[in-house]
Amino acid sequence: MTGQTIETDYLVIGAGAMGLAFADTLLDESRDCHITLVDRHAKPGGHWNDAYPFVTLHQPAAFYGVKSRRLGSGGSDLSSRSEILSYFEQAMQRLLASSRVRFLTMCEYRGDGEIVSVVDASCTYKVNVRRRLVDASYMNVEVPSTHGPRYAVDDDVTLIPINGLARLQRPWDKYVVIGAGKTGIDAVLFLLDKGVAAARIQWIVPNDMWLWNRALVQAGMVEIEFVRFLKAMTNAASQDDMFLTLERQGSLMRLDPEHMPRKWRCATVSRPEYEQLCTVRDVVRLGRVQRITGDAIELEHGRVSSNAHSLYIDCSANGLAPREPRPLFADGQITLQSVFMCQQVFSASVIAHLEAMRLSDTQRNAMWQVVPHPEWVADFVPGMLGSLENILGAQRHMPLWLRRCRLNAVAHTALPRYLLAAFTLWRGLPRARIAMAAMR
Repeated sequence: MTGQTIETDYLVIGAGAMGLAFADTLLDESRDCHITLVDRHAKPGGHWNDAYPFVTLHQPAAFYGVKSRRLGSGGSDLSSRSEILSYFEQAMQRLLASSRVRFLTMCEYRGDGEIVSVVDASCTYKVNVRRRLVDASYMNVEVPSTHGPRYAVDDDVTLIPINGLARLQRPWDKYVVIGAGKTGIDAVLFLLDKGVAAARIQWIVPNDMWLWNRALVQAGMVEIEFVRFLKAMTNAASQDDMFLTLERQGSLMRLDPEHMPRKWRCATVSRPEYEQLCTVRDVVRLGRVQRITGDAIELEHGRVSSNAHSLYIDCSANGLAPREPRPLFADGQITLQSVFMCQQVFSASVIAHLEAMRLSDTQRNAMWQVVPHPEWVADFVPGMLGSLENILGAQRHMPLWLRRCRLNAVAHTALPRYLLAAFTLWRGLPRARIAMAAMR
């Protein structure tokens, strides 16, 4: 295999969720193409291979995965890590069975057509790409097991990534969860579910985050949320007023009514989960951790005491960290990015469909704009408006495809409600944009 030359139409860098969603759609819609995927992992699934064993989806499995294959049991089902990895392996088997797909495992792309094995540097490939290089790694997901803490930890401190929680063999006096994103939420819920008293949990919350009521982010009804969001934007007197309106309406939740969250990352929780989270009263809001010593936690804005009998659980990896938008389509290259807020696999499938259409790159880039993954509350409005403008504008060019794509969250809605929601959003979008511009 050393020095082997490969001819392919598309070289996809990364066989995670976005890379697989892109390849799955392109395989079905571009019948004459050959696709090569390359990934550092031994199996498909990207970051799911490195995730903690008790992780599940935070949004319904009904609109996650690849377009051609159903995931989960339907309804509000949230698939587990093991189910998702099995699903992606079956999706890859379908691709390989076509004889038009090659998968290079435990390899990395070095640029200029060079691929090298991560276990044997003498095993190399030269790839001649006839059509496009597809970067499916740009929106790289960071998880604690592969991205260590960005703070100092003294030698006498016991710190583990969240993955280690499932392997604990003895109790600790105190469990200190560092991070308030989806991973931190899962760590707290895991400890509570295993019977750890809330009083023994300390939660380091650098920034509070708005939480989305998962009961409303469901197949067959999520379009109602988008209409609600648009109305809140149109009628709000300020950004805070908009979020507080959505809180009063039951869409959003926050851990403490005394603290206005600064972050919005589409994190969903159920009402019972939210009530569990609120039982943890030892919440430290002093910014990010700078250093952990044997007797204290040093943070950006203060210091709290601790002791040697505390277990620290690192949940501080930034998940989908912000990335500067790039053109989706460029000469000889595609960069997979979100075109609908917090819907990465749907976005990848859309991009593959655009590639299969008879369009110029200028037309493709104009039809769907990049919608960066949100981080702060200020990202909510441009993310929501950009997403709605994308999907409503695309109704003129690909209405049947959007209606039939299982990765499109609103496609699961009954047709009359689907059309009514589209009309309501189309009519309200200009007013919402004017209102938000005036608010600034």
